Amino acid sequence: MLTAIALNWQFLRGRLSGAAAGGALGALIAIANTAAVVGFGGVAKLTSGFQAAVDFMTHLPGEPLIGAAVAVCVIAGLTGLASGGLDSLPHNGYVVTTLRAICRESYSAAYPAVAALTIVVPIAGTILAIALLSD
Repeated sequence: MLTAIALNWQFLRGRLSGAAAGGALGALIAIANTAAVVGFGGVAKLTSGFQAAVDFMTHLPGEPLIGAAVAVCVIAGLTGLASGGLDSLPHNGYVVTTLRAICRESYSAAYPAVAALTIVVPIAGTILAIALLSD
């Protein structure tokens, strides 16, 4: 951090406290959004419906690799936790922070692009990997 300040002193002179305050505020917003989503996932995990969904998803018939991929995506989608698939639904902490706090965009304007990059592409990649690895 000190090296970054020294190398950019010409740009930071007189604005260091404002830059530090902005960085601290951004960190707090990201932490709060992530904590809210973890809390959401924690509450969701305590419901009987979630347990029923986990039981159902972990006992899918058929190819185990396909069942595991589907189970991870669905369970992550239910809780908003990371999986590289349905975890990027609107209740995910990263999505909330990126769209609202960093980009200052509305969900209706920005979420279609986020969904394409963080849901459609990873699911397509998972399907391709399963197709290539399955016998």
